[in-house]
Amino acid sequence: MNLDNVKKLKIPTKPGSYQFYDKKGKIIYIGKAANLKSRVLSYWQKSANHSPAKYSMMKQIEKIKWIETDTEIEALLLEANLIKKYKPPFNITMRDDKRYIYLKISLEDEVPGLFITRKIDRSGKYFGPFTSAYAVKETLKAIRKIWPYCNERKTKNKPCFYYQIGKCTGVCANIISRKEYLDKVIKSIIMFFEGKKNKLIKNYDLIIKKEKDEDIKNKLKYELANMKHVLEHTNVIGLMDKYASDVVEIAKILGLSKVPLRIEGYDISNIFGREAVGSMVVFSEGEPDKNEYRKFKIKILEEKGDVGMLKEVIERRFKNEWAMPDLIIVDGGKGQLNAALSVLKKIKFDIPAISVSKGEGLRSSIAPDKIFFPGEKNPLILPLSSPAMHLIKRVRDEAHRFAIKYHRELRRKNFTR
Repeated sequence: MNLDNVKKLKIPTKPGSYQFYDKKGKIIYIGKAANLKSRVLSYWQKSANHSPAKYSMMKQIEKIKWIETDTEIEALLLEANLIKKYKPPFNITMRDDKRYIYLKISLEDEVPGLFITRKIDRSGKYFGPFTSAYAVKETLKAIRKIWPYCNERKTKNKPCFYYQIGKCTGVCANIISRKEYLDKVIKSIIMFFEGKKNKLIKNYDLIIKKEKDEDIKNKLKYELANMKHVLEHTNVIGLMDKYASDVVEIAKILGLSKVPLRIEGYDISNIFGREAVGSMVVFSEGEPDKNEYRKFKIKILEEKGDVGMLKEVIERRFKNEWAMPDLIIVDGGKGQLNAALSVLKKIKFDIPAISVSKGEGLRSSIAPDKIFFPGEKNPLILPLSSPAMHLIKRVRDEAHRFAIKYHRELRRKNFTR
């Protein structure tokens, strides 16, 4: 299939699972998405940087099908169930078996709980395999808001921390019995992960209709409304899906020849030149890679200013044998961008660079950000809803945070001397 073929398909923009078929009608890959149309189209974008395995898969796709869901959580569960059922070859090739995770409900424990695991033991009830640990963790956070489960495993004298914040029933301290906990919490969670959401809602409706006590009836109506709200509004999109959306859009907007796998962000922090420092943060595959972060104490301060300091930091960065970035983002305007570009020109490295700054006089999180490009007079202002803007802001804000942290550390040390 090609991009034109895919565009002709009436793929919805709802959450769900998509399936790629080969010419023999066999499912070769199964994925999930918060937006089916956007996710499927991303595979055929020119800026998509496919791995060898994914490139091989793309050549074999002859047909695309999808199944819509009401929520992203249900898309996650559907993906796991379909992978378990069909065992598509490219799900295995591109995500080694050891990376699959499962959700375990520890029915054998005195206090049954929910745990993420990569091994299947002889006890407990398991759901999966899931391809995104992040999505499963977010799902568990959402589930706890509806059915407050406990992970203590054994009862004790005092209830756990989650009981104190209303996210545990207190079964860990015998505030309710194990049987009541199983009936009200664990059984509902099992039904949900078995895909029986509609049955759960129907059960709630029946209980509400039969209940004569108005206070209890109102409480049950609230619980039902809360369940629907949480399931519909919890964002559980996996990091790989999110990365595909964010960095692909960045590549398109910036006109990059490939998707930026390694993005470096830079910022400067000082007070009138004192304790001046610079920061370098690294985002790998769309997420912070803190092992790659670096901090710099500015060496020469005379009449440098923030632009000169930034230039020193980037010069020093490229004197080290660190992995090369696919994109550089600096905090600031044209001056900061030109400083970065002058260094890259001097060392003859062809690396894309941009700068991003807040609108003049605005420092709130909703202030419009301006993106400056090399050779362009006017900046680009992207909407806050843009995936590319979201990632650019995250890199800039993280560089700013890391620089301030180091600056404060130096101030503290000098103050205590």
